[in-house]
Amino acid sequence: MTRVYADVDDILAGLEPYVGTATRRPKEGTTFEASCYTDPLGIEHLTGSLACTIEHFGRRSDASQLRFTTKFDAVDGLLGLDHRGRTRARFSVNAKAVTAFEGGTASLERRIAALARMAGAGYPVGLTIAPIMPVDGWREGYASLLRDVAGALAPIDDLDLTVELITHRFTATSKEILSGWYPATRLEMDEEVRTLKRTKFGAKKYVYPRGTMVKLRGFLESEIAATLPGARILYWT
Repeated sequence: MTRVYADVDDILAGLEPYVGTATRRPKEGTTFEASCYTDPLGIEHLTGSLACTIEHFGRRSDASQLRFTTKFDAVDGLLGLDHRGRTRARFSVNAKAVTAFEGGTASLERRIAALARMAGAGYPVGLTIAPIMPVDGWREGYASLLRDVAGALAPIDDLDLTVELITHRFTATSKEILSGWYPATRLEMDEEVRTLKRTKFGAKKYVYPRGTMVKLRGFLESEIAATLPGARILYWT
């Protein structure tokens, strides 16, 4: 079942008390996230909500901004909007071996092409490389991904590109849910080969051991600097 909220005007009106708060980069203003728990582009052809929200932020007189992340490529309806550079379109990408776990979404090639089309339409864009996994051949896999992105974005002038790097992790609850939905999954969720990490709120999650994290981070940051030198890495987690 897909839940859709129809009261978009009321939702946008409710943003006002939060404008000017919770920002770490004052020049950018408060950034609002449109895809924290969902992928709005996957159902945009039914709702039109993302386009409406993008245009809303394009009309604002303050410094607030919008961003969203997607695994889909249906961006045609967004290209001609009067966004005024106030929405960052981020595409979730990965090494091809990892996209095998992402059934029902756009292929990696189509996502990269959509990323280039959005950048060509003047949108700030982003790569969300997630979940990063040390699968067989991961170095070449991620290097190939970055080369493909660089090739697609090469014709774009005044490119504004960010990168977010998120490694695979799981909790006991998420493992139970995924194992129930996909009992034959080959996704590695073995507590014995992971490190237990506690969040500041007391939650427990299983992450890769420090040695693996160091290798992954060092390689990816080095490859991004060499292949996409104009990109800004926002964080590693």
